[in-house]
Amino acid sequence: MGVPLVAHHGSAAFDTGKTVVLKGTVQQWLYSNPHVLLRLEVTDENGETVVWIAEGQAPKTIFPAGYRKNSFNDGDQVTVTVEPAKEGQRRGRILEAVLANGTTLGRASSSGAIR
Repeated sequence: MGVPLVAHHGSAAFDTGKTVVLKGTVQQWLYSNPHVLLRLEVTDENGETVVWIAEGQAPKTIFPAGYRKNSFNDGDQVTVTVEPAKEGQRRGRILEAVLANGTTLGRASSSGAIR
């Protein structure tokens, strides 16, 4: 199962004033360049199961915030806060992630902490 590719972009693709909290099940964690990608199954407000893609910068950039190759495992229940894509797709930039074991990871970008 592949993760959809998206064009390289800056902050312009995201609604930087808005956040969405995703509580779901990890389907896939791709820890590679140029962006890490987290594929989540989430139950939406209508009770339907939908897939979200959460992305972050390259592993070298997000390593200081705690992200590792084994941070997420398929089937883990996690909570991820994202800045959603402006165009309305179920895609967003990772601001924070709470792992299955309760560990909180910070912003997965080069723009600094969210606090």
